[in-house]
Amino acid sequence: MDLLVNRIQIALELLKRNLDSDFQNTIETPITKPQMFLMYGIYKRGKCKLSALAEIMEVKPSAITVMIDRLEREGYVKRSHDIVDRRAVFVELTPLGKEVLEKVLHARNKILKSYLARLEQEEIHLFTELLEKMVIPER
Repeated sequence: MDLLVNRIQIALELLKRNLDSDFQNTIETPITKPQMFLMYGIYKRGKCKLSALAEIMEVKPSAITVMIDRLEREGYVKRSHDIVDRRAVFVELTPLGKEVLEKVLHARNKILKSYLARLEQEEIHLFTELLEKMVIPER
């Protein structure tokens, strides 16, 4: 079992490095990976509270504020205050933010598909099911 664990660990690390390298060398993106992850969270949820984003990203709210400041300066997100509770701050993607995110996600998916092309269709399904089984808690 230890040998298999080591092989899996090495293969996962190599895959991550290769994907990151391909991503950096192929895509000229104005956003970083953490910014992409944050923008994707906003994209999936729509207008949402900064505190909810901090939970999703598993960071302190102050770290989210810094990231949102940068994204807002670039015109990718906009903030607004809750009319009922002025302390609550919402954030949402701007049209430019959606455009940039969709472009980056499309390019990232194209890279991932090039790796999956090495597998047979049945292997892709099995690989997907096994990954999901490992990372998604039982329902």
